Amino acid sequence: MARLDGYVADIEYIHHFCRELGPAWLNFVLAMQGIEPVQLKSGFSSCDLGCGQGLSTNVFASCHPEGQFHGIDFNAAHIQGARGLASQAKLENVTFWEASFDDLGSLDLPEFDFITLHGVYSWVNSDNRNKIVDFIRCKLKVGGVVYVSYNCLPGWSSNAPIRQLLVSCADMTSDDLEEQIDASIAFVGRLKSLDVSYFSNNPSANDFFDALCKLPKEYLAHEYFNEHWIQFYHTDVAKDFAQANMAFVGSASFADNLDFLRFSLAEQQLLNDIQDPVLRETAKDFTVNQQFRRDVFTKGRKRMFPNAHRELVSRCRFELAIPIGKDKLMLHLTPRGANFASELYKLILHVLNEHQRSLDELLQNQHIARFGSDNVLQAVMVLLSSGYILPAVDPSPEAIASARLFNYAMLERTALDNKPLYLASPVVQTGIELDWVERLLLLCELTDSGDPSIFVSSILRECNYALVKDDAVIQSWEENLEELERQIRSFNECLLPLLKRLGVV
Repeated sequence: MARLDGYVADIEYIHHFCRELGPAWLNFVLAMQGIEPVQLKSGFSSCDLGCGQGLSTNVFASCHPEGQFHGIDFNAAHIQGARGLASQAKLENVTFWEASFDDLGSLDLPEFDFITLHGVYSWVNSDNRNKIVDFIRCKLKVGGVVYVSYNCLPGWSSNAPIRQLLVSCADMTSDDLEEQIDASIAFVGRLKSLDVSYFSNNPSANDFFDALCKLPKEYLAHEYFNEHWIQFYHTDVAKDFAQANMAFVGSASFADNLDFLRFSLAEQQLLNDIQDPVLRETAKDFTVNQQFRRDVFTKGRKRMFPNAHRELVSRCRFELAIPIGKDKLMLHLTPRGANFASELYKLILHVLNEHQRSLDELLQNQHIARFGSDNVLQAVMVLLSSGYILPAVDPSPEAIASARLFNYAMLERTALDNKPLYLASPVVQTGIELDWVERLLLLCELTDSGDPSIFVSSILRECNYALVKDDAVIQSWEENLEELERQIRSFNECLLPLLKRLGVV
């Protein structure tokens, strides 16, 4: 296994997109937490430490031509691919650096308004974590924002031994990492099949291992087979970042900031009685057995006065992110301390289906207003957390043009890639996930390639790819064509109009 400073170097990471790294999304988190957002229109700078394949960085650069973006990663293949996509998309506001944490001091970098780290902090040693904190201390502007994700306790307590067993087994086998992964999973699977005490006494470990076996090797390699793999309590990370004068704001995973979604009324009362904010966050992690955190910190950013905060929240605009006709309303979160009225949720989605609106504008609708402003705000937050809606802006012509160039480049580069991938929306200033058939239909639309059924089916057949219906792979070619026709109708009626509203095309 090839490792660089303990980190896997001989297998490229997956093309991962993380919306929480986006400047607009982080600004929205700040606003909802009562902190003044960073002014983006006048220009800003953002750095992603450990940018991987650079997909997130390129998406956000295309949505924000007014910003300057920097992505840093030690893996040469990652950087080469990220630069290639940026060049093809004609992005002039993004720079990718092939560098390790040791090299950070020698790079010609500006000071940053945003510094982000996803999938880094738990996977490097203490020396590199110190270098990260030093970099933030030196390169983050006063008032700047940091996002950091990490594996946390107590959620990992029951499943962490599986990772240790996987790595111990891998170190005893061949040097080929893919063979090591296969051998390690096979060995742990044998133990599980014998119902050894660890698995019989720990039901969650069974589910965790079964889910792990379905993940791609590229993900497994970088997630579990690095030399360093550490879980932290929130208090540990808060102490580390305090050394760089950073204060915790909230979670970039927006649902984690909504106590009414996560905790019963009794639990909320207990948590509200805790005065120390670090202890309160740690207690929250114990309440829900948190396994992964996405923390947002700021350096001296001001808190808004209550009136200014209420005005800002009332002016926040929202846009649909999922076509209303595509799926039934299925909220992935169950409000535990909130008044859940499905009629209200459907009304909000129906109104937003006409065009984007602010919270104030939603409350001007008499059918929505009768539920009361507090319930309407809660419903908007639930829909946001479930991914049905996103914060929206009226994008500049430059942002629209930049995003479309990026999207065309992505569609061309991924025409034969059957995994779901992301295109840029300048309206919601983040990535929109599309599956392979949806991307092929969009490419057909943009290139005027004739009958979409013929265009897509010829590629599916060339790649020996079968569609899935009702969670089962379709066996006959005739049934594949029938399902493709259904998907084409859904695309034309539901998805394409929304993609046009979102500025994707």
